[in-house]
Amino acid sequence: MNVKEKVQELLKYCSSYQGHSYMVDERRIDETFRVVLSEETEIIENLEHLHFILLTGEAGDGKSHLLRSLGQRLSDYRFQIYQDFSALPEEKRAMPIDDRQEPGKKELIKLIADIIEGKSEQRIIIAANVGIFTKSVLMYHEQLLDMLNKKNDRVKIINFEKRNLADDRDAFQQIVESFYAYDGKECQDNECKQCRHCAYEKNIDFLKSTSGIESIRVLCNTIFLMGSHITFRELLSLLAHLVTLGEGCSARREREYSEKDGFENIFTLTEDKILHKISGMDPAFKRDSFTGDDAQREIIYKDIESCCQEKRLRFFNAENDKYRFLSVDYLSEFRDALDSFKNEPFIASEMIQEGVLYQLKRGIGRLTRRGQSDLAMKVADTPSMLGDDIQTEFELGNIDIIWHRFDLDFNRLDAKTQEKTNQNCFGMSYVYPSDEGNGDKLEKITLMIDYRLFRYLMMADEFYYLSHNSKSIEEYTINTFFRKILKKKRGAYEKMLVKFTDQEENEYCNFSLGLQEMNRFLYGGRKVIKLKKEG
Repeated sequence: MNVKEKVQELLKYCSSYQGHSYMVDERRIDETFRVVLSEETEIIENLEHLHFILLTGEAGDGKSHLLRSLGQRLSDYRFQIYQDFSALPEEKRAMPIDDRQEPGKKELIKLIADIIEGKSEQRIIIAANVGIFTKSVLMYHEQLLDMLNKKNDRVKIINFEKRNLADDRDAFQQIVESFYAYDGKECQDNECKQCRHCAYEKNIDFLKSTSGIESIRVLCNTIFLMGSHITFRELLSLLAHLVTLGEGCSARREREYSEKDGFENIFTLTEDKILHKISGMDPAFKRDSFTGDDAQREIIYKDIESCCQEKRLRFFNAENDKYRFLSVDYLSEFRDALDSFKNEPFIASEMIQEGVLYQLKRGIGRLTRRGQSDLAMKVADTPSMLGDDIQTEFELGNIDIIWHRFDLDFNRLDAKTQEKTNQNCFGMSYVYPSDEGNGDKLEKITLMIDYRLFRYLMMADEFYYLSHNSKSIEEYTINTFFRKILKKKRGAYEKMLVKFTDQEENEYCNFSLGLQEMNRFLYGGRKVIKLKKEG
């Protein structure tokens, strides 16, 4: 197909294009675009011994597309296919109309349990929303959740909501190249004013290049790093918009070529959820920053429009670390923090004396200590029965905190057993023996640090935002994390502070309570409560 025909095909995938939902559904008969992703390969390689396959995710993740691709192979192995678990009735009717009636959710849940336990040799594959499926399991067979979490060669669970399409460079390249494939022939519509200077052709040719593919991958990976999930359908819509900007040939035939038709203007589109997130990364809003020989460099732009255009093109044309050109706070630092756990899955907090993790430690300290000390902490924990007139705070002592990969199992610390999958968060945990008499098994209290919390702590470290309001800190669960430690660890705090909101009016004074060990020679090391006026 030539350029014009390719554009007509791409428009079918644009979320802003009329009939988009229909055309995306009709993709099943479109054989011009066919990509085999890792999930399909994994299933095919294990079909011989699989008896239950669960596909979960949101609309557009590719569950139905995968079922269609596997259709003949599933039939060969006599799999019963349930394309929409949520559409099934709760239970099969007592007197079915005929033998072909599908079972309800209750019967399927029971069948899955029988398959896992080896009581049934039936083979089934289900596409389901993970929330609806979990709700049914809890309702009809709660023990099934534990059964599904255990390794079983008869079972395959694929959760598309955890998939990052940008993680596998080779697979991502295959998707982009296949989606943009055309015969390279120019459009012969001589009536079009852009016939010999076609923005569509220019866009496709760049986006298929190494730099173009990497630029798109960086955009998608940034969405993942910021805690969002891009579906397969949304990726195809983004790819289509990058070429067309949502406009067909008829909208451009009568006007001359314009720089506004270039792929770099993707940041100006906000029609749907993904395009809105892309626009929020617009390099046009990023301050110029140079290092090395360019540290003193100053760029003078002709006007605002040319400034925006050049900054956007700088992102797409950059050969290395394109992330630094996106207008996303602390994005490079967040990637550095995640990368620090690739080789070392965990590190003790006291060993962290520099770098991004040290900045996070400092940020937590400044939030909780109110600027009195960098790393010491105070935790607010006022029982509701005391009302708003009294506030209590606990000054934490030495707590053994471990920073680690998000999926680290402290009972299996062999680094080889940890899956080095893509991640967009990491944890800080207080680890303790589950049984004080037997320290073999460990439990943990964990604060997961995603991009949102990471940004908050970095801003606190640099004093960009430093609210000491306990409710504000609680929004990010920081207080909850330390309160859980207070309840679990004996002697976790060194001093308790009691503060009165209306102390002047009621003539109260703030005070602190602490344990003090008296001289062991004179008083035998007795411990007494030390009462001290504060403030």
